This record gives sequence, structure tokens and C-alpha cells, in this order.
Amino acid sequence: MSKKLLMKFKTAGGSTLSLTVDEPKSELTDIDVRTVMDNIIDKNLFNTNSGDLVEVKSAEIITTTEQILI
Repeated sequence: MSKKLLMKFKTAGGSTLSLTVDEPKSELTDIDVRTVMDNIIDKNLFNTNSGDLVEVKSAEIITTTEQILI
């Protein structure tokens, strides 16, 4: 089983930018994620074709499992 943190941001041009983090800490909280996402926006860390990141859109942890068949 693997986990990923998927963070989505709205850009100035109206597009969505997604960032993923493999194997996030199990004790991660919504406040932790919101703080990091707000810091990414405030510090303008990413340059996109659709403009600056302007808004937190969503964040979720995705858990996947594999079932080996052969």
C-alpha cells in the first residue's frame, strides 16, 4: 500500500496546478498542509504557463494498493 499527498492550486489564469508528495507523514494534519500550501503561494515558488499560484483549491491523501495477479 502506498500513499500520496495531492495538493491542487488555482493559477492566475484559471488553470489548476497539481503537486504530489510521495509517502507523506502519517501524522500530517489539514492545518499542516494548509500552512505549506499558503507558504508556496506567498513565496511564489512555482512559475507556470498560466500565471502565479493564487489560491488553494484542494488537498487529499490518496492510498493505493496493488494486487499481484501473476
